[in-house]
Amino acid sequence: MSENDHTKNVMLEDFDWVVPHEVVPLPSMGEIYSPDSKLYKTKQVQIKAMTAKEEDLLTSPALLKQGKAITEVIKSCLMTPGIDIDDMLIGDRNALMISIRITGYGSNYPVNVKCNACGHSNKLDVDLSSLPLKFLEINPVSPGQNLFEYTLPVTKKKVCFKFLNAHDEKEKKQTLENMQKHFGKDYEPTVTMLLESLIVSVDGITDKNKIKHFVMNMPAYDSRSLRNYIKENEPGVDMNTELTCENCSTKSEVAVPVNASFFWPDA
Repeated sequence: MSENDHTKNVMLEDFDWVVPHEVVPLPSMGEIYSPDSKLYKTKQVQIKAMTAKEEDLLTSPALLKQGKAITEVIKSCLMTPGIDIDDMLIGDRNALMISIRITGYGSNYPVNVKCNACGHSNKLDVDLSSLPLKFLEINPVSPGQNLFEYTLPVTKKKVCFKFLNAHDEKEKKQTLENMQKHFGKDYEPTVTMLLESLIVSVDGITDKNKIKHFVMNMPAYDSRSLRNYIKENEPGVDMNTELTCENCSTKSEVAVPVNASFFWPDA
């Protein structure tokens, strides 16, 4: 008998209660994972509710120092076997993260957001359960492949790009840290670094150094157009919500910030 089975039996037989499980849809619907992956064509996964065990992970000094606390919580709550969450697209991971947070602390998420019109900081209670999923709507170059095409409007170059997973995010972070050691802590090439992470080829050219050269010199209109196209089509959770500014009464759509209180609420 596994430890999970033993725990379940004790909770049920002795305490007449078991940790709830629920199903979470994956925004990618598993369409762009390799056929060799357990995630291929997987439209939903099962999670268990957060417990005190996961709170231990969230407060572990070692995990916090390594930046792995939230990752370990997701791993602990994921019940569908055989899945490496580092292989998951960021959007799929976010869907899990939000669902797990709701099971632990409820759907209410108090945040401070700035008005786009006057800059006033507004207190806002976001209902995490109301944030809609953005399902994949564009077709990959080939089935089971995380690769998509887009033709740049100015240069007319055909770009192939991918959606990022945790491995890509770690690589991007390491690259930034290496560059900051050389250029200083204030150096942060946000746009070019993002594009270099996303772009796999330009007109069939896959050499990373050549792609980097192209990114540094691509027209700003092409850069913005590609980034907007990727942002609009990336599967994940729509983290935007409506705000009516308490200072100027302007209504606008604002991004919901994910800060320390997401998994560490005050209450």
